[in-house]
Amino acid sequence: MNDPVAAFLRLAEIPRENLSEVETFLGTQKADSAALAVLERPDEPVALLKVDRGGEATLFSVVPAEHGSRLLHETYIGKVPDATVTQIHAIESLGGASAPQPERVEITGSRLMGQIDLTNYDGEQRATLIDALRMITDPRS
Repeated sequence: MNDPVAAFLRLAEIPRENLSEVETFLGTQKADSAALAVLERPDEPVALLKVDRGGEATLFSVVPAEHGSRLLHETYIGKVPDATVTQIHAIESLGGASAPQPERVEITGSRLMGQIDLTNYDGEQRATLIDALRMITDPRS
């Protein structure tokens, strides 16, 4: 799979002078993360979604600041029992023998609202991400 941090840095269009610092900071987030994914949100900046091993979510996004600069903004979400995670746009594998695989995950009804493109995730990474999302959205957890 493509590195979610690298994909986020590219999509967020972080200025060159801040790129190294932001990349280093986000790289440290991988250690305690069950899953990292790029979340594209309607009418909001692209975000890096981190779900930790305890099932709590944090969003990282780049937002405008004073004097035209941009800042990395961290938003702690916690568990989000009101969210619904759905798999959409199922696609058949090229071999055709396995069950359809989700191409995207769509999250609706919460502050996590957006879509995660799964096409660059392998089967294990996809399952880990779906499990992590279910953990933060399941009211019984």
